[in-house]
Amino acid sequence: MVISFITYKTQVMTNQLLDKMSTSLATNPVAQSGAKGNLQDEVKDALKSIADQKLAEERKALYKGWDKANKNTDGRYIYGEPGARFSLINYEDLECPFCKRFKETPKYIVDTATAGAVNWEWRHYPMSFHEPVASKAAAVAECIAEQKGPSAFWAVTDYWFNHTETNGKGFKDADSIPALFEVDQAKYDTCMGSTEVIKRIKQDMEAGSAAGVDGTPTTIVRDNVTGKEVSVVGAQPFSKFVEVIQAMVTDSQKDTSGETSPSQPEK
Repeated sequence: MVISFITYKTQVMTNQLLDKMSTSLATNPVAQSGAKGNLQDEVKDALKSIADQKLAEERKALYKGWDKANKNTDGRYIYGEPGARFSLINYEDLECPFCKRFKETPKYIVDTATAGAVNWEWRHYPMSFHEPVASKAAAVAECIAEQKGPSAFWAVTDYWFNHTETNGKGFKDADSIPALFEVDQAKYDTCMGSTEVIKRIKQDMEAGSAAGVDGTPTTIVRDNVTGKEVSVVGAQPFSKFVEVIQAMVTDSQKDTSGETSPSQPEK
């Protein structure tokens, strides 16, 4: 779902082009006599209509595929059913190149899980060597979602991953995100300077550190029935998570039947 700011800037570029066309028409005797000034306005209106339509389609596309966006009882953003048996608690840094590579995997797991059995929970974990851009990116996601809801949270994190150069470099048009998502700029600016947003990000980081997270991406696979958790470090493939979840199911069945299951490594 790569969305380009090129389309977003179409309006500005179109207006610049039309200004040049207007100048040309104004100095062209044939155009002056034939169009009498109306041609410039008609062309400008037509192209503006096209640009507006393209921008509307781009904005709609931002949310495509995020229909399962939600919040859990802790107020954290999740993708999938809140009551799913398994949760992928994913510690992410929006400037992490490995996270960018990994981003499609948890979504695919949720989308293909039987009967909504898995959800994906985002937790911020900006790494110090990606600062200050990593924390800014996390705040952008929070502040867009504050006005536009859970679907926008997932849409903007996906958008950031798709456009950033990673490793703390970000991307040059990042400041245009509020306009792209059509949020109230004043409210957004207030949110970006809010201690609540900073507190939220720090709480995620503290929870991660307490769970042994020291790099991204790190995913804590939790069985919400048994309470068992297994840490999966790095941009692991789909098959790794299937293996972990299947082992959890097997262990829970053994426990229910009274059998003793061998201890499993947590990492």
